[in-house]
Amino acid sequence: MYTALNKHIKRVRQILLKNLNERDIIDQVVLSTDTLLKEPISLGNNHLKTPTEGYGRNLLNQDPIFGFVVVAMVWPPNEGTPVHDHGTWGVVGVAEGGLSVTNYSRNDDGSQPGYASLTELNTFPAREGDATHVLPPDKDIHKVWNSTTKQSISIHTYGKTINGCNVFDIKANSVKQVELSYDNL
Repeated sequence: MYTALNKHIKRVRQILLKNLNERDIIDQVVLSTDTLLKEPISLGNNHLKTPTEGYGRNLLNQDPIFGFVVVAMVWPPNEGTPVHDHGTWGVVGVAEGGLSVTNYSRNDDGSQPGYASLTELNTFPAREGDATHVLPPDKDIHKVWNSTTKQSISIHTYGKTINGCNVFDIKANSVKQVELSYDNL
């Protein structure tokens, strides 16, 4: 059922065995994600969970040796994330539908607790079959949303389990830590 996904997981393990720097890891995981998206991905959509409000985070794999995770996100129409970061590298591939991604840069040095000043950099569409990435600290603050009229599904590969992240309020120039969980566990 998950043949294409299992091949992707195996490729990521092989990449991480090479002890590359994060930039090179990202480049190679993007290529693996591109390959994953070219094959039919059967995730059993009725097994993927979505809460009554918001988008769904479904853990597909947590590697016991390297610690990376593969997550399927289910995005109902017009649902998305707040502005946030991950604190680890990540690669996102759009398996179904389409998403929009807005990137931000941080203007302050992060030394004042609870304060963050951000500048919006760009927004781009990620269509079915597209892959993109996040790389901290400079290319990690972003928001994602489904701007289409149908459900979208994306596959995320992160360098580690993400149990929490920073969420930014642009208007209030604030930042706070929030806990995250998976909808299918």
